[in-house]
Amino acid sequence: MKKGLLNFVRDRIMGAVRLALSPTFLFILLGAALLWYTSKLSYDYETEMPLTIRIDDQKYRLTAIVSGRGSNILAHQLSLKSTLGFTLDELVSRPSRETTGALTITPASLQRAIGDKIDDLQIVQVLEAPEFLPVAAEASGSDDGAAAADAVGGDGAGSGSVEGSDAGAAETPREKRKRERRERRQARAAESSEAGAEVGAESSESGSEIGAR
Repeated sequence: MKKGLLNFVRDRIMGAVRLALSPTFLFILLGAALLWYTSKLSYDYETEMPLTIRIDDQKYRLTAIVSGRGSNILAHQLSLKSTLGFTLDELVSRPSRETTGALTITPASLQRAIGDKIDDLQIVQVLEAPEFLPVAAEASGSDDGAAAADAVGGDGAGSGSVEGSDAGAAETPREKRKRERRERRQARAAESSEAGAEVGAESSESGSEIGAR
């Protein structure tokens, strides 16, 4: 009787194993898992998502907190190689406190600009504030920076107008847009340098007043 009971238990176990390995059972199990996963993706979630952005010709990796349907978040996470492109004119910047001549892009302007590109998700917050280094701050662009400073300051207006007209006649529309964008960057860099100098002068004056008292 004991032997018969063992054979009965063994047969039941082998039957359950054969049922679990049958194609029909596996197909039903896979279908149930897909239905469960699909229903979960229809809910709304809030999570951190890495993004790659390009400002003019400079790339940055940053993290943003996004909110939206789970299927939309998954679709964007599967396409992480895609890069969101912006120009400096689309964003709001201020002089950097850490790097001389650089511009810090405000997270609020990045949040708004990214939200315009990704319309199926809500950008709750951008966690980083990238620093943009204009071409004028690079050593290779010193000659162009001097010419642009003369044009901005009004020195040599006559010669600058003649050179500008000659360059405008020879350059293509694409080169003209690049030149105008470079001049705007150089003007911003000059403004940031002037702002830093003014802040330093005010600090020294306040220090002198405190010392006099």
